[in-house]
Formats: sequence, C-alpha cells, structure tokens
Amino acid sequence: IMLQGSQNYGLAEYSDNYMSDVDSKAIVLPSFKDFVTGKTPVSTIIVLDNGEHIDTKDIRVMFDMLKKENISYIELLFTKWRIVNPKYAKLIQPLWDHRATIAAYNTNQFVRCIAGMSMEKRKALCHPYPGIIEKIEKYGYDGKQLSHCARLSDFIDLYVMGTPLEVCYEAIRPSYLINLKQEKDKDGNPLSVDDAIALCDFYCNHVKEVKDENLDPEDKIDERGLRILNKIRYEILKRKLKEELDNGK
Repeated sequence: IMLQGSQNYGLAEYSDNYMSDVDSKAIVLPSFKDFVTGKTPVSTIIVLDNGEHIDTKDIRVMFDMLKKENISYIELLFTKWRIVNPKYAKLIQPLWDHRATIAAYNTNQFVRCIAGMSMEKRKALCHPYPGIIEKIEKYGYDGKQLSHCARLSDFIDLYVMGTPLEVCYEAIRPSYLINLKQEKDKDGNPLSVDDAIALCDFYCNHVKEVKDENLDPEDKIDERGLRILNKIRYEILKRKLKEELDNGK
C-alpha cells in the first residue's frame, strides 16, 4: 500500500481551515481460484469512515496502469511512504530499485498523460461533482483543481529539462499552491471565479504547448521497463499461487 497525493508533493495542510486527506493505492494478489474461475481482477476504491480513499487493484491491473504511464500511478514509485507485506518484500523491491527505468519506458506517453490530467482538472474546476459541490456552490470553483493544474505546469517544465522524477513530484511553489487550493491568490487574498478560470486556462494551455514541443517524433519505447514490470509480476504471482497449491488450497 502506497501513499498518493499532497503529502508526496510537500503540499499537505493541517490547519483549522484545511485538513489534507491521507489517500493511498494498494496492490492485492489474486487467489488460484480467481485464476481458475476467471474472476475479474479486483479494481475498487475503499472509502474509510473518515472519507479517505484506498484505490485497491489486483497486481495485474496495477501494473497495467504503470505501463500506461499514468502520472498518478508512476507517483507510487517515488513516494517515501509505503507498507509492504514482508513475504513479498524482496520480490517487489525491484519496482523501486528500477523506478526510473520503468517510468521512462515511454516518455511520449508520460508527457501525454501529464497533459491529459491537466485537462481533467480543468474540466473539474467548476463542475459540480458530488465530492466538490459544496465548494462550487460557495466559490464557483474548486481551488484544489486549480492547484493541480499549476502543479502539473511546474512538473512538465521540470520533466522536459531532464529533472529526476523524485524532484519533479516535489512542489517548487508550495505556499502558492496551497493558497490556490484554498481559493486564494499568491498573497492569500480571495481569488474570484473569473480569475481562477483564467489562471487555470493559462496553466493548461502551457502544459499543452510544452507537450506538443517535446514529443519525440520517433515515439521510442524502452522495452527494459516493461521487462522489469513483467518479471516482478510473474515472480510474485508464482510465489502466491505455489504457496496456495502447496498448502492444498
């Protein structure tokens, strides 16, 4: 189980005005019976009593998400906070030992995913989704979405310059981004909905421009990252299923 979100970016806030959630993603393993019966691999979100989320996925699904270069999943390779079942610790360790290779296997796809997430956040900025409807009604927008767009703009600038990913994930303007998340401007004053929309559009357009300028025309793929992921998954599933069969389950 691995931490995801604001703590990884240095953007967690714990005050009277705002409390950051502790959300995470978890890898679970299928049983031999799951394989034999063709049961659909687990992919579900567990919501805790305090509203925090654990995005829970079968290792096959989780590794497919890593192969897609989804930025919120690649993030898991660089978090400092994780809990690992000791039984599988040595088998899963290469996931972090080779994280740079795994993350770089398809750089074009990664850049496209950054831009895609930026557009998703822009779409959510003023949309009354159930989880943010109170903010939309109060401010006309959700500052958290704006903060994400600004962070992704900084992220892609660092990434295309060759900055290591563990540095890219750390926010370079934490105070400013925390202000945006709380519907405030850089000076801590209330940010109007019109200004928020204009700022969000600015960051999203910048991300798109950087993406378009830095896509590799040859669309190269480094197969080493895929081979590492496939080997890790194979060794872990082999251990799990062999143990069940040896125990007569």
